[in-house]
Amino acid sequence: MKSYQGEQSIHMVGRAWQIRIMLKQWQNQWGPEATIADILSTKRLNKHANSHHD
Repeated sequence: MKSYQGEQSIHMVGRAWQIRIMLKQWQNQWGPEATIADILSTKRLNKHANSHHD
């Protein structure tokens, strides 16, 4: 499976069962109420915060 993350999107290419597993892992990590937008904004914030440490 391949996944590509942009600033405002996530693209997953693979078989349906692989994508379901990835989404289930995200749900376990971020909680059942989290949306893709929440995950993207959190990752964007973390990326921005990490760039200040370099």
